Parts: sequence; structure tokens; C-alpha cells
Amino acid sequence: METTLVHHIAAVVAGLASGIVSEIGGAGSLISLPMLIGLGLPPSVANGTNRVGVMTQYTMGYIRYLTHRRIPHREAAILSVTLVLGAIAGAFFAVRIAGVIFNWIFIGVMILTILFTFFSPPPADRPDKTADPVGRSRLADYGIFLLLGLYCGMIQAGMAYLMYYVLVTRLHTETRTADAIKTYMSMIVTPFALAVFVWFGHIDWELGACVALGGGFGGWVGEKFVERKDTRTVKDCFMVALILSVIYMLLFVQLHFHDGIMYL
Repeated sequence: METTLVHHIAAVVAGLASGIVSEIGGAGSLISLPMLIGLGLPPSVANGTNRVGVMTQYTMGYIRYLTHRRIPHREAAILSVTLVLGAIAGAFFAVRIAGVIFNWIFIGVMILTILFTFFSPPPADRPDKTADPVGRSRLADYGIFLLLGLYCGMIQAGMAYLMYYVLVTRLHTETRTADAIKTYMSMIVTPFALAVFVWFGHIDWELGACVALGGGFGGWVGEKFVERKDTRTVKDCFMVALILSVIYMLLFVQLHFHDGIMYL
């Protein structure tokens, strides 16, 4: 695909939107990935290209967390082992399946995210009662993180929130510590999934750099919204954009709506 200035600007905007949403609550890839597919990238290439921006966002987020609070690196790194193994397997699956199948899976994830956002209450604030919030995980928890890794490698979107949810509700990690841990673990696992897409050549590096540029700035903007405690506006915009993304993916990508006619 021949890229133009419009493609580059759109990729920066995709990264910007993704960075803002990811900094506030996660799942920014649910916005940026449909935009990259809309630019004409094959689903697998769009998926891999998006990981360049994701890796930049989490790396910068981790650096910001280091200036605010302590992260239990050793415990989180141990729990990340199964996460990495699952991510590698999931990425291999993502580059091997047909694009139409990936699109249907992705549409399903977006619809589930909409339903989950509307009907599931957020995890309540939880104080940290131990000095080792991750180290008390059980064998089953490693299995859960293996499944999370599979999802991360295949799609990535919403991965950080899923990790946060598991850390708070199952491992009983204090909410602020869980937020830092999920950023650290996401930074660890993303390069492994990205390496698989690099190996298969499923990355547009020009657009990936644009997504990374927008994502880095978007993370900074999202942090300002958090500091001002004005995240409701962004979340409302995210839901509107997500619903529009579902409609776009269904009508114009999967069903090929054109000139008033549906083409399967």
C-alpha cells in the first residue's frame, strides 16, 4: 500500500486517541486498530503496526510511574513469564488466521467491551494489606495470565484493563499498585508479541512510527485529564467512538456496504 500524507496524519490521530484512552482506562487499541484497517492495511498488518504505538505508550507510562510510586518488579516479572509465553502463541495465531476471521473476532471484542462497560461496575478501591501483592498468586493465577497472554498476542485491545481487573479482584492488589503493575507487565509482554509480527513482516513501519508519535503525546494528554479528575468526558467520547467503530467494521469492512448495496 502506498502511503500518503493523509495516511500519516490519520495514523498520528489514531495513536493520539489510543494514547489518551489507554492512559485513562485502557482499550485504546479498540479505536486505533479500526482506523488503521480503514486506511487500507490488511488486518494482520494493522494489528502489528498498532503494536509499535502500544509499546511506546506503555514504555512512557512505565517511566512516568517510576517517578510516582514503587513497583514490585520482581513479583510482577515472575507472574509475567506465563503472560509472555501466551503472548507469543497468540501473536503466531494472529498472523496465521484469515483477515476476515480476525475482523469478526475483533468486532466481537468491541461489542463485549461496550456491554461490559455499560453493565459491569468498576473494581472498588482496595487497600494493600501485604508487602508482596503479586507474590501470593496461586497456580491457577498463572493459568489465567497465560490466557491473558494469548489474548494480548492476538488482539491486545483492552489487555491492560483485564490485567488490572484480575490483579484487583483476584489477587487483591491495592488499586494504585495494580495500575502501576499492569503498565509494567504490558511493557514487558508487548515487545515479544511485536517480535512475532516483525518476523513475519506484518508491520508498516512508517505508519507505526506515526502511531507511536501520536500515542506518546496522547498518553501525556490523558495523564492531564487524570490529574484534573475529568475522565468522564473522555470515557463518553470513547464509547461513542467505539460504537461508530463497530458500525464501520460491520458495514464497510465485513459486509462491504457500497452504493446502498451489501456485498458479503
